Amino acid sequence: MNLTRYRYTGPQSAASLHVGDTAEPLDVQLLPGKPVELPADHEYTVVLLALKHLTPLPAHTKPANKTAVASLKPEKE
Repeated sequence: MNLTRYRYTGPQSAASLHVGDTAEPLDVQLLPGKPVELPADHEYTVVLLALKHLTPLPAHTKPANKTAVASLKPEKE
């Protein structure tokens, strides 16, 4: 099962999807402003995209670590 990351902007909701050739269950919580992983080719995902409740996100994002954040701060003179 290949999942795609999206940001969800609709009303709070939950769904139980049957995906793949074996109809494997996938339970998802849809929270406004939060990322969610859904199968891109599933009809539910297509409907949410048509309603503009989903925005695609980059495949992999890493939060900045303390070292990276510290290097952005200006040095004291």
